[in-house]
Amino acid sequence: MMKFLVIALLIVNLAAYAQDSTKSPSPVTGGIYDRPYLLRPSSQLAIGGYAEAMFRSEYEDGIHENSSFEARRFNLFVHSAFAERIRLTAELEFEHGTEEIKLEMAIVDVEVYDELNLRGGILLSPLGKFNISHDSPRNEFNDRPLVSTLIIPSTLSEAGFGLFGSFYPGDQVLTYEAYLVNGLTDGVILAGEGTSIPDGRPVAFEEDNNGSPAIVGRVAFRPGFGGEIGVSGHTGAYNTFTVDGIEVDEKRQLTIVAIDGEFRVGDLAVQGEFAHAKVGIPPSLVGLYAEAQQGFYAQAVYTIFDGFMEMFPRSTLSAGVRFDHVNLDTEIDGALTRRVTVGLNLRLVPETALKLDYQHSWNFDRLNNESRAAVVQFGFATYF
Repeated sequence: MMKFLVIALLIVNLAAYAQDSTKSPSPVTGGIYDRPYLLRPSSQLAIGGYAEAMFRSEYEDGIHENSSFEARRFNLFVHSAFAERIRLTAELEFEHGTEEIKLEMAIVDVEVYDELNLRGGILLSPLGKFNISHDSPRNEFNDRPLVSTLIIPSTLSEAGFGLFGSFYPGDQVLTYEAYLVNGLTDGVILAGEGTSIPDGRPVAFEEDNNGSPAIVGRVAFRPGFGGEIGVSGHTGAYNTFTVDGIEVDEKRQLTIVAIDGEFRVGDLAVQGEFAHAKVGIPPSLVGLYAEAQQGFYAQAVYTIFDGFMEMFPRSTLSAGVRFDHVNLDTEIDGALTRRVTVGLNLRLVPETALKLDYQHSWNFDRLNNESRAAVVQFGFATYF
């Protein structure tokens, strides 16, 4: 009898949660509060995630380099509204099989007003739109944009605390996020491959390596006719300049500014992002390491068919093209990559995508020597 009672209570809880579509004010569409969690064992707890796998065949200068299957990502997230106006959201990522396991996010939000809310923990830094809305099922292509991996080191997670909120002037929306975070680390110049911002991401979310918090924030505007434009920035010292209170180096600043935008006109969706990074380099490395890097991507995706497959009434077939440009040292002619990606995207349901794309890259080293690469990829990504 007790078992039947427990089952009945669980069913009632699930039904009550499904009917409650209320969500916290979100500073970004497609962000952490805009995910289709599948498993909801109670009205206070939601568990979900996404999986991504693919086949990839690579060619460099016309020579076949490699073909392989890859279980690229398996992410689990949990959301708990454990008290009125208090929410916890966390995400655990298994990347490249189990090659890398990390806590990508673990935050507590305290909702005060639409215009003012508190957030603390391990944050997804609001540096560009893609870093805070990067789930593979939402991405129209198999690979992430180059600017969002080489300049803005997605996924960039940092320990910190700050504010976020939304304003609603007329039929428009203005959102913001602003946080103090530990910031990037010495890995930016100590990786041995020149200036590399991705290598400056914090490996463990412990104490700040220099005791000097960085600032990161984003402001976005959504006009009444749709779409979004965002401006964001991240600035702070990245190097260890004091040890036990003793100054051992000059404070070296790293600043990244980004602009992003997306709009939809009928069945056509366009989006893009630009980022510029300025890095303080030790005098002995000036000329050898890049002091400035920048890049952008622009893409357009057109929905060709709605209800493409009879057995999946909500299925869509889309075609898209993306152009990437990244310059890893703006002071020289080389050190850049240009890439064109074209692809088809079949969504069986909005949460599940099958992706086929071809990308062609033009790569230039620091001496401006050119090499070309081509990649054919077939993959799938789905929420669960």
